[in-house]
Amino acid sequence: MKKKGFQKPSHGSRSASPPRRPHGPPRGRSSEQPKARDKARWVVGLHSCSEALRVRPRAVREIWLRDDWESSQQLRELEELARAGRVQIREKSSGQLDQVGSGHQGVAVACTESPELDWEKLQSDETSLVLLLDGIEDPHNLGSILRTAWLTGVSAIFIPTDRAVGLTPAACKVASGGAEHVAIESEPNLVTVMEKLKEIGFWIYGLAEGGTRKPWEFQLPKKVAWVIGSEGSGIRKTTERACDELARLPQVATGSSYNASIAAAMALSETCRQFGKPE
Repeated sequence: MKKKGFQKPSHGSRSASPPRRPHGPPRGRSSEQPKARDKARWVVGLHSCSEALRVRPRAVREIWLRDDWESSQQLRELEELARAGRVQIREKSSGQLDQVGSGHQGVAVACTESPELDWEKLQSDETSLVLLLDGIEDPHNLGSILRTAWLTGVSAIFIPTDRAVGLTPAACKVASGGAEHVAIESEPNLVTVMEKLKEIGFWIYGLAEGGTRKPWEFQLPKKVAWVIGSEGSGIRKTTERACDELARLPQVATGSSYNASIAAAMALSETCRQFGKPE
């Protein structure tokens, strides 16, 4: 059945300055814990925190720096960024930073904003790319997918509210700045979102073992949504049935599958190639 207002595509094959003291509360180790504070999106890691400070400095409520931050050139640079953006700076012990997120590299920031989804732009854009992640539970997978999504021009990522990891500090760290550029929407029903996307011209492809062809064997339309399944069981049956087409990735071994972030990267890379961007 044809979608209203959308032409079904053809699917044929195709071939230093000195360190300064931080402003804010006096230097020292506070007993304050992140859980006791009002809700915010915590970001950890050098690259992720740097991107947050560059992209949305007014939304960074505070930055936590390891109490020996002056000994690190990278942490001194972040302190300068925070000072330039008039962000409150607090010194914390490594143990306190550990409670925000592992792998923090001596820094964490609390953001009060995240990228927002613009449905009107999704509808009006001639070319658009989105992702639906059906049950990704590993924050490292989500972070890696988010980083790739940023670099390949994905407009939004949809995740279910159940059995799925959200935008945790670990996911933000692995995303290396991607969390500041791609909107992530948590939805109770992915199938409902898929139907809404179809109404505004998207064609939905699911990556599944039972796919008919490889991603590069489809002639992709100008609005594409890729569905990536969970690390263990793949796409849920209800989600799979709502896809317009299923695609499969080639592999020489059976009984196993690609990591979800690798599968997403392969699909997104091919979509960018067919879109002819980024140039």
